[in-house]
Amino acid sequence: MKKQGLLILSLTLNAVLIATLLILGYIYRDKIAQRFVRMKGNPTIVMYGNSITAQGKWVELLGRTDVMNNGLPGQATYHFLKQIDSYVIDLHPKVCFIKGGINDITLGVAQEQIQAHYKAMLEMLMENNITPVVTLTVFEQNDPYSKREVDALNRFLASYCSQKHITYIDLNQYISDSTGLRAEYAADKTHLNTKAYKIWAREISRVLKEKGI
Repeated sequence: MKKQGLLILSLTLNAVLIATLLILGYIYRDKIAQRFVRMKGNPTIVMYGNSITAQGKWVELLGRTDVMNNGLPGQATYHFLKQIDSYVIDLHPKVCFIKGGINDITLGVAQEQIQAHYKAMLEMLMENNITPVVTLTVFEQNDPYSKREVDALNRFLASYCSQKHITYIDLNQYISDSTGLRAEYAADKTHLNTKAYKIWAREISRVLKEKGI
């Protein structure tokens, strides 16, 4: 009887351990997948941007394991430009989805500088045979100054992308209104929730399908 009790206890503990590992694996599946992508190297897709990009669970959202999340939380376009070699170009992806600008606007960086940083990055990507796809900057919630600056930046980006035949994604048409980011898609004033990421992923998947990637 004692042996039987120990056997039951052992089996129960093993079952609990396996269940815990499965739960943790499910919770952290995107981070685990990202480790695999980094170990494998040569991702097809690089996601490049600030914390809004960094917080996306892109392996899960896009349903593929060749996407690397190289978002840089808290960084402005100046920092993206300085680090684009190691975070994007040296990885030789086919496509780079790039999004930024809101941190620049918060810091009061002039439009001319933000735009110059963007132009330099997009030119570097194209020179290295990496297809750039720009996600226009998303509005913040209820911030008229920020909205005016985002509008100005997005007008430039849309115009420049059209001139250079660069694809761009406009999330604001789906998740914002005349006052800015809609509450139903906001995690806070600036960041996106799960519903918004699903829309973003849908648009990314559409672009990838159009490009045959």
